[in-house]
Amino acid sequence: MKRRSGCQRHLSPSTRLGQNSAAMPKEALADLILVWETMLTGMDERMAEFPHLKPLRDELAAMLEQIKALAAEQSSLEARRQAVTQQMRILKADGKDLAVRVRAALRSFYGHRNEGLVRFRMRPLRRRSRGTPESVGVATWPVAATPAAPPTTSAGPEALPAESPISPAADGDSHSES
Repeated sequence: MKRRSGCQRHLSPSTRLGQNSAAMPKEALADLILVWETMLTGMDERMAEFPHLKPLRDELAAMLEQIKALAAEQSSLEARRQAVTQQMRILKADGKDLAVRVRAALRSFYGHRNEGLVRFRMRPLRRRSRGTPESVGVATWPVAATPAAPPTTSAGPEALPAESPISPAADGDSHSES
């Protein structure tokens, strides 16, 4: 097993693995405040030994107070954000219920099949479309393969010549006159 040097155990895991070696290690705000308060207390006890550090000590004390004030503001803003998020969640649920009631009222007014529902982003009930369109009452005869035109008689399909490819039962009617 490879032995690590003693200085690496104090670094963050990402720094130990060689990632972000230039980044500062993450430190909790409470730990930072504790370190600064301890430093200020120690300097206050021995201020006679370092009178030249009084401006730095005062600046650090001012920063400590600012950090405490910002932490308190951040905490109150976080609580406010959570309250606003909860209010939004409640309003969204109430709005969804109201939208269901409005949709039902619109469907009741217009009817389930009315195309006017599309204006409200609602799909009307529609009939299913069939695969092949149905042509009712229209009889179509295929065109003969020869360029000659068929004889024009009013006798019907029985009067066509025998070589015609059309049979009277081709359209599904099985009733022929015999």
